[in-house]
Amino acid sequence: MERKPWQTLPMAQFVETSGQTIVVPPGIALPARIEGSLPVDHKNVGALEPNDVVMARFRLEYSSESRRYEIASFGLDRGEAAVEIVGALWRTVRVHSIVRTAIELGLPSWTESIPRARFRRRDGVLRDAPNYRPSDPDGLLLAALAYRIAEVSGENPALAVAETLGLKQRTATNWIARARQSDYFTSTDHEAASRRIAKELWGRMPLLERPRTDEEETVYRANEVERVRSYLEHQARWRRTSDGDD
Repeated sequence: MERKPWQTLPMAQFVETSGQTIVVPPGIALPARIEGSLPVDHKNVGALEPNDVVMARFRLEYSSESRRYEIASFGLDRGEAAVEIVGALWRTVRVHSIVRTAIELGLPSWTESIPRARFRRRDGVLRDAPNYRPSDPDGLLLAALAYRIAEVSGENPALAVAETLGLKQRTATNWIARARQSDYFTSTDHEAASRRIAKELWGRMPLLERPRTDEEETVYRANEVERVRSYLEHQARWRRTSDGDD
């Protein structure tokens, strides 16, 4: 299947974070705001044709009261797509799916392996999935991490724990209770151990690139800036070519 031009670009380059850092248990540093734009196709906007691409523009703000990112603004830019942004199209927009992707991109890079491992385990493609016992501190900390990441993304936290650890829902609830008793839901002092667990998860996903260090991430983003700037021009050229224009 031929890939669209925007699918070859690193999605993290479309998202920016700002504001004061908020550290939440068990030790995840959250940006106060996540904003930017992401290219989306018919998978997230059902009214689009398979070759159509529009840009979803958003600003998300973390709420300590609701303990999740709330949508402060959200809009669509049709760009070169031959569509009109009207009510019928809006009713097919999967806002939560788009926003969830933006949140995952806005979180610290070391957390990326946790939702990836969750979905790979759920789909039965996680190699040598960890098999923790209820008394294992690492297992309880991973449960707290999966819970918190799902919570800030507006997902079902208990389901995330069950899928990450390969548990039934009722068993996952018991693990969550144990994690609370072990202070993983109240203390923010577990970042070092959390990073270690996240790094170990990458080892179970050998086909995926390891997470970059903070220094590598800075260099990587700087090197990709020009590619991101040229994205819309590239998209416009691609649209004209696919439509048969000269």
